[in-house]
Amino acid sequence: MLVIFGLSRKEWPLGLVSLVCAVCGHPGPQSLVRRRTRFTLFFVPVLPLRSRLETRCPACGTSRRIARDEARSLGADVSA
Repeated sequence: MLVIFGLSRKEWPLGLVSLVCAVCGHPGPQSLVRRRTRFTLFFVPVLPLRSRLETRCPACGTSRRIARDEARSLGADVSA
């Protein structure tokens, strides 16, 4: 019997937020994305494992995890 399992990751863009990058110091808009990781069985997502919000700096490309409350205070719609 062959069982195929693994992880799948998807990203959804939520908009732009105005922040200063903690690494390079670039002030300006950074993209806000929601990243979800799920356990898959036979290529079908079965169990959600992790959901996080991240910002990405356009200048240096680093991403930083932010809390849902911080994203709401920046004006992003993070419902669901």
